[in-house]
Amino acid sequence: MPTLSTNASSISTPGGLPEIPGGWTRQTIDLGWRTIELVQPATPDCFLDEPSVLEANRRDDYMPYWTYLWPASVPMARVLKTANWAPGTEVLELGSGIGLVGLAAKARGWQVTFSDYDETSLALCRVNAERNSLGAVETLRLDWRRPAERQFPVILGCEVIYEARSHEPLLTLLQAMLAPGGVCWIGDPGRSQAPRFYKLALDHGFQITTRDETGNQCAFPSGTKLQILELRREP
Repeated sequence: MPTLSTNASSISTPGGLPEIPGGWTRQTIDLGWRTIELVQPATPDCFLDEPSVLEANRRDDYMPYWTYLWPASVPMARVLKTANWAPGTEVLELGSGIGLVGLAAKARGWQVTFSDYDETSLALCRVNAERNSLGAVETLRLDWRRPAERQFPVILGCEVIYEARSHEPLLTLLQAMLAPGGVCWIGDPGRSQAPRFYKLALDHGFQITTRDETGNQCAFPSGTKLQILELRREP
């Protein structure tokens, strides 16, 4: 599992968030073009022994992945500076978790909807948006197996293809929720399942461009700490 950055400091529970195992902490992420202050779980591994988590895992194979700041999220938040989508573009973030990528997108002036399966994640995204003076944000509880009846011209997902079992539901969701002519950026740090997802996305009819951590086109796999699989649908 990812580990917490050493620049974090513990804090009391912010308004709008529940008490959680291990408590809350905060850290500041430097994106190069602005900083983002994140509230996040101080000790995510504490969730693994929680009775409610164990029961959800038995029932639906649930894991509290939202509690971690995943390795690719920082470079992906940074590379959003290179995207040229127009101000006000509607953007859906999949698997928002702590919300860093969506917060960076919001800071770029796009209209972001944060989505996650976990309600506490969505509450955290709202709190983090407020702490960064980004205003009120829309959140959407989303089960990838049941796509919402909405479409977006831009969809973002970071560290969402690490499990093979999620590939088919994710691609089916993208076929339903990515607007014709739209673009999806999937950020990945070179995990072992990325080639499988790449091939399956081609089989589903998506056009794919690979970008590196600077936003430039590159071969797949990129061999850098972040590769972006840019999926497009025909208009």
